[in-house]
Amino acid sequence: MYIAHISEDDERIQSLKDHLLNVRALCEQWGSKIGLQYVCGLAGWLHDAGKYSQKFQKYIRDPNGKRGSVDHATAGAILLYDFSRGDQHDFNQEFSPKKDGSEALIEELLGNVIMAHHNSKGALDFIDPVILNMPFTQRLNKQVKGIRGYDANYQEQYQQVVNNYFTEFEEEEFADYYSKALSEIKQIGNKVLINDQNFYLRYVLSVLIDADHTDTANFEGNTKFGYENNQHDILNQYFDVNEKAVQTQICENTKEKNNKTKKLNWLRQEMSDACFTAAGEQTGIYSLSVPTGGGKTLSSLRFALRKAQLQNVDRIIYVVPYTTIIEQNANVIRNRLNGSSNKTDNILEYHSTVTQEPKKDSYYYSWDSWDSPIILTSQVAYLNALFGKGSKNIRHMHQLVHAVVIFDEIQTLPIKCIEMNNAALKWLKIQGTTSLLCTATQPALDKIRNGLPISKEIVPDLKLAQQAFKRVTIRPVFNSDKQLKVFSLEDLTEFIDDKLQQGVHSLLVILNTKAAVRNAYEALNDQKDLFKYHLSTAMCSKHRQVKFSEIKKQLENPQKNSKKVVVFSTNLIEAGVDLSFECVIRSCAGLDSVVQAAGRCNRNNEVKLGYTYLIQMDKNVENVGGPLKFLGEAAGITKVLLANNVNRDLLSDEIMRDYFIRLYAKRSSDLPYPSDNGLKLYPLIGSSDEDKEPNVSSEISYYQKNKKIPSTYLSVAPNTVAKLFQVIDSSTTDVIVQYGEGKKLVAELISQKSKFESISGLLKQVQKYCVSVYGNREEPGSYLGKLMADGSVRYCQEQDIFIAEDGSYSEEFGLGEGKFDSLDY
Repeated sequence: MYIAHISEDDERIQSLKDHLLNVRALCEQWGSKIGLQYVCGLAGWLHDAGKYSQKFQKYIRDPNGKRGSVDHATAGAILLYDFSRGDQHDFNQEFSPKKDGSEALIEELLGNVIMAHHNSKGALDFIDPVILNMPFTQRLNKQVKGIRGYDANYQEQYQQVVNNYFTEFEEEEFADYYSKALSEIKQIGNKVLINDQNFYLRYVLSVLIDADHTDTANFEGNTKFGYENNQHDILNQYFDVNEKAVQTQICENTKEKNNKTKKLNWLRQEMSDACFTAAGEQTGIYSLSVPTGGGKTLSSLRFALRKAQLQNVDRIIYVVPYTTIIEQNANVIRNRLNGSSNKTDNILEYHSTVTQEPKKDSYYYSWDSWDSPIILTSQVAYLNALFGKGSKNIRHMHQLVHAVVIFDEIQTLPIKCIEMNNAALKWLKIQGTTSLLCTATQPALDKIRNGLPISKEIVPDLKLAQQAFKRVTIRPVFNSDKQLKVFSLEDLTEFIDDKLQQGVHSLLVILNTKAAVRNAYEALNDQKDLFKYHLSTAMCSKHRQVKFSEIKKQLENPQKNSKKVVVFSTNLIEAGVDLSFECVIRSCAGLDSVVQAAGRCNRNNEVKLGYTYLIQMDKNVENVGGPLKFLGEAAGITKVLLANNVNRDLLSDEIMRDYFIRLYAKRSSDLPYPSDNGLKLYPLIGSSDEDKEPNVSSEISYYQKNKKIPSTYLSVAPNTVAKLFQVIDSSTTDVIVQYGEGKKLVAELISQKSKFESISGLLKQVQKYCVSVYGNREEPGSYLGKLMADGSVRYCQEQDIFIAEDGSYSEEFGLGEGKFDSLDY
């Protein structure tokens, strides 16, 4: 018997034939969602064909065998290549594509996937844009030449693979299966596959990795995950539960005595009903521009559940920018659908701060595979599934197909990722995925190069909705020349004192940098009838949560609490924080940030109409030049719009749309994801437009046309993209601080020397006790370097972590006393 795996616990044996058939079956199941049942199945059937060699069988039986010492991936690609050409091609010649495009696409698509299924950066580049060679064909040529006599050892190894493979499987069955795969390629069409090659390639690889990992885990754990798909039944049950809750809410609202609350609930119900109606329409990309307080979370849930019921989609995925919003939304959804925020069945939270306490095997399978009816995850995890490196990220990608993907606060998507994400959403739409773009500040994603076609804005009358929900107005503080007045710290404190003396009970001040926030906080004199708070990302997330709870408690019942509340914060408070202030003061920034700040004002109707005052801080207090240039550019656009719309409501959809059009024009060079080495990543993923030629980079196009390198039908560079793609810039380093439980966790980490499993678990737990600091160990002049130089932070080499020394973290200001001047993004 040829062996695929030997279990670690009890040395049970899984035969290679069983493994290949199991993986093939799973690949067929998931590949069928995009019309590639047999193409994906063929990848699964061939991916481990190289294990039929004596060399691998000797290795697998050797308890001291070195993992990865035998290449078992390439042989399957060559077997496919050999079979496709009927053994007629001269393999001693350089690789060149076949005249029949469909057969060439199978060779290139599956050959790459099979060879790359253990590659951490995913599929190989068809053309490497940096060194201008073709890693895929080079690797294929090297081994193919070996088969034809250049390498006698590999020739013998490959011949063993072919002989043994077709001893266990019928060649006639294989030929029939290959024909079915070829038919699927022809059905989709060469032009479509070439234009969207990056996503088809990533999808097939994702399916193969998930199937391979799932079957291996099933064997190790004696489980059978992946085969039973009851997602539709669960989502249908959730639809019924949700509709019952909606009707209950309608009934309760008829009995509501408070007219303000009653009106607000009816307005939210109108948003919910509009979502319910829109869900009955075709698969597409929808926008939901619900004003702040409009019940966005439950309205979008209703849209998704009805879409799932009508179109039988597999899952609902929430993509959220901040973990605080993920946790908040998850609790709301669990309460609604499961009856308790603690009941996690079928509702998966996937983000960096989730702690992995012991759970059922089904939970770990869902975590690894994203095979869950409802998933709430971060923008980082979502974008990494599409473009990032690492098998766990690639494995998730195929779960985005035939789903409803809800983007919360879509305007926070990094500008550099916009064009790449637009291309992905267009392809996902073709594959049966509906996307819903939610925010009160809808970006103009349709007005850029590679613009996103919006099927429909769900809110039927945006102007009317904005007026109906209006609880705040933005009031710029002008000087005599109708320019924003420049405020010193003294001016700011006087302005705050004036508002408090005028009867304002709660006030939020948002400035653009940590240093400005701290200085303003200290400039406001302590008063016996005043609570004042300081917030910034110099504090770890656990510390901020504690502060939020304290502030909320002070705000909830102002009648009983005679003390007033003033909070100084960076922009971290603008989204996903359920706090409401009577008045907000916002230092000038991009209009989207200003509107989000206004969303913290009068959320709970504390007053008839709340005011958000827009000011300009003196540059000596708040310097947004140099590395903060992009913030200054966004603020500059806001000032232009102020001058052009002196008497208009800055919260209007038209002005917001104008802002984003101007912003994207100003930062157009950032849209295609420029990388540090000068390459732009968007051109390297090809084109998603069916009527255009593949959108390869100019470098690649030049070398193809001039035949300086061998040509292939496929031309994307996914390996290079994965290597360079980072949602969050790597210019920061996480430092674990000794705050609260963080002290105990630090002590445990230091004691767990070289115990990888213990350290890995502890690192999950300390995520809430981390502060991101600009710089790394190689930058002595960076802020991290300064903290290390003065003894505040040390590096622990054995655990590869940075730890803030006891006493270097302030309960009031966080790490480094909150003095370092950087943005809270």
